[in-house]
Amino acid sequence: MKAVVMAAGEGSRMRSALGASSASKLLYPLLGLPIIERVILAAKRAGIKEFIVVTGYRGEEIERQLGEGRKLGVKIQYAFNQHWPQGNAYSLLSARPFINPGERFFLLMGDHIFEPSLLSSFAEHVAARTAEPSIRHNNKCLHFLAVDSAFCQGLDLDEATKVFFVGKRITSLGKGLQQFNGVDAGVFNFDYSIFFSLEKMIQKSDGSLSSALQIVIEKGKFEAFFFKGYFWQDIDNHSDLQQARHKLLTNLVSEKDGVVSRYLNRRLSLAITSRLSHFGVTPNTISLASFSFCLLSAFLFVRGQNLAAALLAQLASVIDGVDGEIARLKFQESAFGSFFDSILDRYADAILIGGISAALLIKGAASPSAVLLAGFLALTASPFSMLVKEKFVNLTGREYNSFELEGYLSYFPVNRDGRLAIIMLGGLFNQLLGTLILLAILSNLQVVYRFVILRKYFLDVDHY
Repeated sequence: MKAVVMAAGEGSRMRSALGASSASKLLYPLLGLPIIERVILAAKRAGIKEFIVVTGYRGEEIERQLGEGRKLGVKIQYAFNQHWPQGNAYSLLSARPFINPGERFFLLMGDHIFEPSLLSSFAEHVAARTAEPSIRHNNKCLHFLAVDSAFCQGLDLDEATKVFFVGKRITSLGKGLQQFNGVDAGVFNFDYSIFFSLEKMIQKSDGSLSSALQIVIEKGKFEAFFFKGYFWQDIDNHSDLQQARHKLLTNLVSEKDGVVSRYLNRRLSLAITSRLSHFGVTPNTISLASFSFCLLSAFLFVRGQNLAAALLAQLASVIDGVDGEIARLKFQESAFGSFFDSILDRYADAILIGGISAALLIKGAASPSAVLLAGFLALTASPFSMLVKEKFVNLTGREYNSFELEGYLSYFPVNRDGRLAIIMLGGLFNQLLGTLILLAILSNLQVVYRFVILRKYFLDVDHY
């Protein structure tokens, strides 16, 4: 399915924040990517690869930035709306030559960012709804709008396009509605027949899309797609820009975070990510940096500089979250990147445990056998934290959710973030042998506990 992207408007309210001679607001960088690139890349993540960008005001700048879409991994064509000051209904009509008769397409606003899952869920809804026999056999041409009926955080209701719906059917649409129960999220799905409706209504309307859509509303052919839990943001001014920034960063927090990451590391890593996003640093480079900090930490433990080693170990833990955050934030996720990070983490863990063990032996530990045993047990069990989760995913196709499957154990510092925090505390309080023993106990306890709960899980699955 194709997507038409509205990029013709002047964005006058935003220009006051950017400066009178600034480029199109759609080219303003938002955490390292121009706003319009965020829209296109989010749609690409949802499965859309062909785009028609409708330009008008300073359109040549947008074309120069996006080109044919090769750097984004998509195909981009351009339609110019010579009537762009008159409203976005004319912009949509300008895209008609690029849409085939009978073809459905998405319409996106170039200044509305959204979570990719919102669009992919929308596409699934449209496919299911239009496949219903009552719709397919009667050749009923339905059009859809993503409607936020929960009124997301940061919404400016004075500027929002409001929606009133009854059941699925949209009965009113416009900024001036006094009675409304939803808000237009700026994501539409149209049948090709929308162009016929626009031609009939555009001269009678004020040029806005909501005004021109009155004909399909009156015919009962405009339905709402309701969504929950997905973020979106219309960016019209500097305050909206800050809201968008906040939502993008907040969305980087993973449900799979361990207890240390959730309550400590993410606060620090998100601050680092928000600053690094403006530079060209890649996720793999950040993974290497985290690995390097672990190497240096192990070296400093061996040298007896426990305080510096402890702080470096915790810094490595924080930076270990930044690579994934940058990858998700800038749409740079890759299978190799995930593999590369996982391999480096396993080596880093082994080197840190080895460094602590070596430090104790060099200093002449009272019980070398205790050091060797604790180090061996910690070293043996530490890779299983990741191995068990990955094996679970391979066998079930489901993400491993520690909080769901492990209960109270998920609050213990047994994942990588927890182990590195223990190493930090052990270094700060100069309790390296205690650190090794605690790592050995907790890591093996986690393996045994996961074995028990997953044995029950798989037996139940096999039974059914």
